[in-house]
Amino acid sequence: MKLKSELCVENEGITTRYPFKDKRKAYNLVINVNSTKRMKFSWKKLKLGWNMCNVDDYIKINRCYKCSKYNHRAQKCKGDLTCPIFAENHSLHQCMASKGQCKYINITTFNKYNHKSPIHAKHSFLYIS
Repeated sequence: MKLKSELCVENEGITTRYPFKDKRKAYNLVINVNSTKRMKFSWKKLKLGWNMCNVDDYIKINRCYKCSKYNHRAQKCKGDLTCPIFAENHSLHQCMASKGQCKYINITTFNKYNHKSPIHAKHSFLYIS
């Protein structure tokens, strides 16, 4: 078995953000790196102490729990209450829609303003392709 060479990383251009546990109870550390460091990390492992750690991109997306749209939170939301499963004006807890009735609110909004090339919207935001 051929071992990969170790990646030498200086502290310049690296900022620790926060640690967290994922659903599998694995520890993760989110760091900010500049573009030069990011290119060095791609498809490699990082040695932290005695541990070899996988390096992966971490993207955090804010979704509003009031209107179910992205890039803001419910505390600052100016939109209407929208069910994330059925895209209607009721809360998730009040939703009576069956699995086949799902509509994705962000695609529904996109289709409202883009008539030339509409996108299939028959799934909820919980849908993973």
